[in-house]
Amino acid sequence: MQRSIIQLSRFARIQAVQPLPRMFWTATRSCPLRVPTASTFVATHSPIRMASSTGQPSTIRFSEGEDTAQVTAGLNSLRQRGWQLDQDGMGVTKTFYFKAYFKAVSFVNVIAAESAAKKHHPTITVRFGSVDVHWTTHNPRGLSQKDVTLAEHCENGADLIGAVKQGEGQKCY
Repeated sequence: MQRSIIQLSRFARIQAVQPLPRMFWTATRSCPLRVPTASTFVATHSPIRMASSTGQPSTIRFSEGEDTAQVTAGLNSLRQRGWQLDQDGMGVTKTFYFKAYFKAVSFVNVIAAESAAKKHHPTITVRFGSVDVHWTTHNPRGLSQKDVTLAEHCENGADLIGAVKQGEGQKCY
């Protein structure tokens, strides 16, 4: 049996990359099987590209088959609440701020529950006191009504959990 380093790809599929020397495999008390140590896991996805206030794309790229008028109306509503188009014009992004790390993680769980039910998942980055959320549709590629609807759900969840303005969130000292 050949052991391999496990590598997480961009879409969290696990793939074998190269043979792993025997000395790097360890067994844990809760798992009698030999599993690679945490140091052998490598994340290969690149960070999402987010638009700056001056770098807004000139055109919105909608998913094929979308009602562009309906998506545009929803997008305009989101922009008034602080959402921005990503650099490619194919998704929306926003950073939410919280006074406690636990509230930030609770907010992520609110998003996760709804996204699992809708089978549409965002890219989420959790930081100490803030959460970045990026919605885009991968197939067919572009901005869709699903992105707008779930971004609105994020707004409702942030209100429920107690999001605060930038600068009022918890800071790491």
